[in-house]
Amino acid sequence: MRKIILNIYIWLWKYIKTRLSRFVPAHINNPFKLMRRMLISGNKAAWFTLWLTGLGVILSPIDWALQFFDHKTRPRRRSCASGGPYIFICGPARSGTTLVFQVLSSTLEIAYPRNFTAMFSRSPLLAMRLFSRDQRNNRNTSYQNYYGKTVGLQGPSEANHLWNQWVDSDISGFRTQLHTKGAEEMASFFEILSQQTGLPTLAKNNNINAFANAIASRLDNSYFICLRRDSRFLAQSLVKAREEINGDMLQSYGVTNTATWNLKSDPLDQVVSQIEYMESLAIKQQQEIGEDRFWIVEYEAFCANPEVLVNRVRRQILQKSPEEDRNVSYEIPTITNSNRVSDLSLLRELEERLGRSRAI
Repeated sequence: MRKIILNIYIWLWKYIKTRLSRFVPAHINNPFKLMRRMLISGNKAAWFTLWLTGLGVILSPIDWALQFFDHKTRPRRRSCASGGPYIFICGPARSGTTLVFQVLSSTLEIAYPRNFTAMFSRSPLLAMRLFSRDQRNNRNTSYQNYYGKTVGLQGPSEANHLWNQWVDSDISGFRTQLHTKGAEEMASFFEILSQQTGLPTLAKNNNINAFANAIASRLDNSYFICLRRDSRFLAQSLVKAREEINGDMLQSYGVTNTATWNLKSDPLDQVVSQIEYMESLAIKQQQEIGEDRFWIVEYEAFCANPEVLVNRVRRQILQKSPEEDRNVSYEIPTITNSNRVSDLSLLRELEERLGRSRAI
């Protein structure tokens, strides 16, 4: 009997680890210590994420069964020219991408992955068809999030549980390689989502900076909003993320240049190099895709007047007329940006190194 119980325990542990791998990035050194830090953070989005992850593990058998209905009930895939438009938000980690995602999803008539899809990573389209609700009349202006995670089952999800199925990891552990099979599956997902909802689609993934061109080549009607943040505060936030999320100052947080990736180098130099690399990636993608489809948006300017970007999306991407704009009754208040000095000596050191590297 003891042997049977032990075997059941081992099987259950392997099962939980397999399920958690869909939600926990490979670069996280100790998921359980991260869970502890999330619990003591006092952040509602962090608590909600833990609850949702646990529920996703419990509901895995249901998700496994629903996947067969999901594939059978999917509408026929459209050509890439007929769906969308498809809007993708990207940029360096900690640059304000989640905030922009929250604002656009709550103000535009648009389809986007919801938090509840984390419980149905094998059958997301069926789940969205059954459970999605219009959130535009119930807008949350607090825009609380925790490192990309938002609150509420209907809240916008960065959907790592989906992107992780499409995008492969590089040597740093971050998923930056969108190969042919994954790109086709990704394109199919957003085309079918657009078809079954009759709406444009919106999605967010910071790492798209590294493979936006692969998406653009498969979705003709796709657009990209890439965030750029004051490099001093971006660097400070990336350092904090290494401590709070990774639990290791030597482990990078966010996309980094794998050609120069070196765990033994100074962490602050790593962050400065990372910011330079992400900036070069954005410029490269914009040159390849075109300024009309790849927008670089300043985080601070967005917070000062978010309506500018919302109206630009409505008119240039969604093709809404001025008459339709006048029928929009909501107003988007100014948002206080999160550029705060958390450690003055650290900020000064980062500022000096950024200045030497000309990344400031």
